[in-house]
Amino acid sequence: MSTLTVRQYKHSDFSAVKKLFIEGCHEHASTTFYQALRLHQNWLLMILGFLLPLVTVGSILLAILDVVVVLVVLWLCGRKFFYGYATHALADDMKDIPKYYLQREGYNYWVVESDGEFVGMVAAIPSYLPGGEKNTELKRMFVDQSHRGKGIAKVLCRTVIEFARKKGCKAVILSTTTVQTSATNLYRSVGFRCTHTSYMTGFTQRLIRLQWIYFRYDVNNSK
Repeated sequence: MSTLTVRQYKHSDFSAVKKLFIEGCHEHASTTFYQALRLHQNWLLMILGFLLPLVTVGSILLAILDVVVVLVVLWLCGRKFFYGYATHALADDMKDIPKYYLQREGYNYWVVESDGEFVGMVAAIPSYLPGGEKNTELKRMFVDQSHRGKGIAKVLCRTVIEFARKKGCKAVILSTTTVQTSATNLYRSVGFRCTHTSYMTGFTQRLIRLQWIYFRYDVNNSK
């Protein structure tokens, strides 16, 4: 049985952290594409795109081309969001992890090793709700694909929960996307509850029905 070690981020972790973060974001592009293919609105769009040139100009080639264009657009929609998300984060908080996460009160960044091998990471930042409720937000949690299903993500969640408890926070909150079903199932199994969902407002995001889902774990009610 492998030994898991959770420790605070070090400068030497940056290359491994960056690689895992990019891979973790990019893998959701294909999941989003397959979800978009299940939407009735997109099937209708492909059917119309196929029939219109077939009926009007009698071109089967143009009909097929229209369907291909719709498929490419749907793929690019998911890719644009998740690739853009990764690019923005790497230019923002993950550009200098020690400065952003380790030198400010209420922030932290951990990595987890399995028998000395880097396999995952998670971060925490302070969050204040209207009325002044003090919470901790779970961020940047990723586990290497080859090490999933071993309870590592649960260990990382509990690390943030314990951090929030020590900081006197009322809850741990987080947001993810509805296409990340493995992540949402994990959060529920740990004890997080879904508080609400919201559709993203961008045109390409609406086309693939991309939604945010928000979770909350009440620290004071946990054992």
